[in-house]
Amino acid sequence: MIITIDGPAGSGKSTAARNLAKQLQFAFLDTGATYRATTLRALREGVDLTDEAAMADCAARLELRMQRRGDDVAVFDDGEDISLAIRTEEVSANARYAAKPPAVREVLVALQRDMGQQLGDFVTEGRDQGTVVFPNAEVKFFVTASGEERARRRVEQLAEQGEIADFETVLANILDRDESDYSRAVGPLKQPEDAIVINTDPNTPQQTIEQMLAHIQGSR
Repeated sequence: MIITIDGPAGSGKSTAARNLAKQLQFAFLDTGATYRATTLRALREGVDLTDEAAMADCAARLELRMQRRGDDVAVFDDGEDISLAIRTEEVSANARYAAKPPAVREVLVALQRDMGQQLGDFVTEGRDQGTVVFPNAEVKFFVTASGEERARRRVEQLAEQGEIADFETVLANILDRDESDYSRAVGPLKQPEDAIVINTDPNTPQQTIEQMLAHIQGSR
């Protein structure tokens, strides 16, 4: 069984996907990590982020592995634990350069599908999982949240990682990312026609999971 959760940055889809996978005892496929890992590699190597061919090369050289670590998922590239490194504000602000170019997306979508085939039942999250990567998924969710709420959550998350961020800067980055995600030519952020929409603004993470579980049980 494949369950997809799509939505804009900071809407709560990553937390929901991890928790839902745990509740269902499914695997979790963190596809967003593939774009972040590409961005991290490019930043470390001093690659021109606007050079599509160079970014595609970074993506093609990834040696990603994901494994469960407690309630979370650890991400490794070529044996290095990059779980925290891919969650910095610098990577978040520049991930669009990996998500937008068709050549990069072609490499990473193929990688995501390959990883999914090895997992059996799994939950996956991103921006085009239900529309492009796994269009035949049995259950699809689209989660939303206001820009302000998403910025608040992001600042909190960064603080927990020891990184201090300015709210207005984070908000501007999120809204800029939204515009880029919705308008890109290939794999744009789009609500699948058959998706169940959940606004996470008023929800605790547990309330979001409960709503999802109710829909999944109803679909069986």
